[in-house]
Amino acid sequence: MARKKAEATTPAERRGVLEQVLEGMANGKTVADTARLLKIDPGTVRQWLVRDPAMYAEYQRMRPLLGAAFAEEAIRVARESTNQTSAQDRTLIDTLKWAAAKSAPTEYGDKQVVQHEGQQTLQVKVVEDDVPVRNVKALREAAVTAVLEAAARSPIPALPRGLGDEELE
Repeated sequence: MARKKAEATTPAERRGVLEQVLEGMANGKTVADTARLLKIDPGTVRQWLVRDPAMYAEYQRMRPLLGAAFAEEAIRVARESTNQTSAQDRTLIDTLKWAAAKSAPTEYGDKQVVQHEGQQTLQVKVVEDDVPVRNVKALREAAVTAVLEAAARSPIPALPRGLGDEELE
């Protein structure tokens, strides 16, 4: 199958091809699907898309439609699946779900982005693990050092006279 080269087309022909690609996307066809039907290399068509800012913007606008088409096809395959075709259909459904998520991540992607306006209060709670300490000796030394350093920074005040004398005798 001979494919057209990028140099062999006029700007009007390129625009016509790109419009067909975008129409194909709305109908669930990938860029490669439509390019192959038109006997043009898919890589060439993608280069034309990124070189034409207006067509690339339209391509980006069409991606959610392509994602919706993939999701609808996955549903159709799932509904038509039989015991004999279920393993093969599962692979196709997973692939279509992946393609839908890549084409329209806000609609079909796993990662959800939540936006919040207004004030937020954040409370942090520190929870210590109940994991046993491996170096108990080092932990004790660190605790003793911390207590001694704290005592050196703020000495313990002396008791007033007469208070607690009976315990000292």
